[in-house]
Amino acid sequence: MRRTRLSLSEYTRAVNAGWPDDDIGRAIIHDLPRRFHALSPGAQKRVLSEAPPLTYTRWDALLAATAEHIARLHGHPVPDWVDEAPRFLDPPWVLSDVRRIRIDSILHAPAAFIRHGALPDPKDLDARGGEKHEWLP
Repeated sequence: MRRTRLSLSEYTRAVNAGWPDDDIGRAIIHDLPRRFHALSPGAQKRVLSEAPPLTYTRWDALLAATAEHIARLHGHPVPDWVDEAPRFLDPPWVLSDVRRIRIDSILHAPAAFIRHGALPDPKDLDARGGEKHEWLP
């Protein structure tokens, strides 16, 4: 991914380029919050305002949930584009295949991820991932 200027479109380009699922998941859950946290508030606002193109895959829901989650963590309004219908999954998608992690994901996912139906391991959403505040279940 390009490191000079953060754009949510980078993540949709990775999906369209056919990156492996594990790499896309790590990019959205780990890389995006870390890079977002490093930005000035003005740059954060710009990143959130630019709606990434839809890929019409489950990654659209995960990207929208992550954007909504980090917007709230950093005190920004949630961007309108996260409410577009293709950015929601029904039934929900639990990213992990590991039973214990799946249970934690279902029980402890932050609200944005529950709302969008894309449930990562909530332990991946802590200060080690670059977020402003540690999240503990």
